[in-house]
Amino acid sequence: MIAATQSNHPLGATTEPGETQKPLEQACACLRTARMRITKPRVALLAALIRRAGPTSIEQLHQDLPKNACDLVTVYRCLAAFERIGLVRRSFLHSGTSLYEITFGHAHHYHVVCKSCGTAERVEYFSVAGMERLLKDRGYAQLSHVVEFFGVCPSCQAAAGTRNPAVKTPAASRLRA
Repeated sequence: MIAATQSNHPLGATTEPGETQKPLEQACACLRTARMRITKPRVALLAALIRRAGPTSIEQLHQDLPKNACDLVTVYRCLAAFERIGLVRRSFLHSGTSLYEITFGHAHHYHVVCKSCGTAERVEYFSVAGMERLLKDRGYAQLSHVVEFFGVCPSCQAAAGTRNPAVKTPAASRLRA
């Protein structure tokens, strides 16, 4: 049963990761480079991650998969393996829920997550090289970090009628005086 899913998948053909490839082919190339098998559940999960194109919860990914593609435990295991090889990145909601996003091992970036609606917006990466160098000098190895920003997005503020309530405008301060 395992052998049937191991190498007969159409995306199991060997191509170099640097060649021009479609995202799913590129993701499968990353799996091959890491010496991981190309299985139907993994390919289905990678396709779901690519379609989402942003941070997504495990439950949402599982719902996006074709019926009976794999169980929830397999999704957890695959995402953990994908994270280990740098194919996905984990981020978090302010509630602590893990979100996963396909990265193909490319440049790191962060997100600002709305506390009201849960939407995540990409924030470009800023360098933490100095901090990593300091920690390596102290003897630490296999360093990683997690930085997430949380706030209320402009749309939710507008809907609630509370855009930047902590900032006093000149007109507002004149009315109270």
